[in-house]
Amino acid sequence: MITTIEISASQTITVGVIADTHIPDRVNALHPDLLTKLTAHQVDYILHAGDISTPRILDELGSVAPVYAVAGNRDILHRKHLPLHQRFVINGSRVLLTHGHIDPFHYWFDKFQYVLQNYRMDRYVRRLERLAEDADVYIFGHTHRAENREIRGRLFHNPGSASIAIRPEIRISFGIIKFQPGGTAAGAIIALTGSKVRFGKWEAVE
Repeated sequence: MITTIEISASQTITVGVIADTHIPDRVNALHPDLLTKLTAHQVDYILHAGDISTPRILDELGSVAPVYAVAGNRDILHRKHLPLHQRFVINGSRVLLTHGHIDPFHYWFDKFQYVLQNYRMDRYVRRLERLAEDADVYIFGHTHRAENREIRGRLFHNPGSASIAIRPEIRISFGIIKFQPGGTAAGAIIALTGSKVRFGKWEAVE
């Protein structure tokens, strides 16, 4: 059973959304500008949608705002401390936070489907809706592809990877979701520029 965390305020709650940092398995540290940008957006909370890889990253993000996180497929060693799925009610919006791989069966089945059909957002929409039928906002990661779509009156938000671009045309990024009192939520994708990963470390680019 997925527990629910309730967060409310009389004003807008701004949430920073992070996923797929992959530290240190793919890169040695957070993007050089990530913490600065989260601070500039005055986030009240940070949600990490998994593939953290090392818990110290949550401590670093926690220097900006309180952090909630779920486990991704790369977080097997930390499953005792991280749930697979977490539900929230934020200013009246019902929110599901999950990595998106669902479970080991769906993880491998999705790899098979990817070979046959490439990336398709509708596969994730169906799985997420089955996981939490009554959610207003679905936050997930895993695909390394940013999404901020309203489908059937629900917001599906994937911040993209904050570290690894799986293709040259795909930018690394994070997300911002603003939760208004009364149950209205709107999201945005924020590109992380100025650096790229080279040989497991950040390198400045023009």
